Amino acid sequence: MIYAEKGKEQECFIEFVEKALEILAKEKYSDFLAVFDSSRLTEQDLISALRYLDETQPVLKIDAPAQVKSQNQRIDLFTYSDGRGYHMDFDLTTNGEINDLTLQIEFLKKGNGYIVSLDDLHTL
Repeated sequence: MIYAEKGKEQECFIEFVEKALEILAKEKYSDFLAVFDSSRLTEQDLISALRYLDETQPVLKIDAPAQVKSQNQRIDLFTYSDGRGYHMDFDLTTNGEINDLTLQIEFLKKGNGYIVSLDDLHTL
């Protein structure tokens, strides 16, 4: 669970995702998944997505956001119309360039904070 000051949710959520991606960039897949309150993905699902679902391909290396800032990186934050929270699409990079993968995360309100759920990592 994370806490975000009202009006600063987007900054808080982006900071959370960037810290998580620092872990993923180190190829610590189980540690990456552990930062989320829940995940639809297993470690094997994550690795498979990083191979573009092709077992013959090597695992794609993801950039650590603090090391590389892409000018074309897309981060979209959507508010659920029923007020339950937010959904984020976060484009990933490799070698400073956008790759085809997008991380999808939900931030769902619970009390004074948000439960963070890794929804998917897929080609978008």
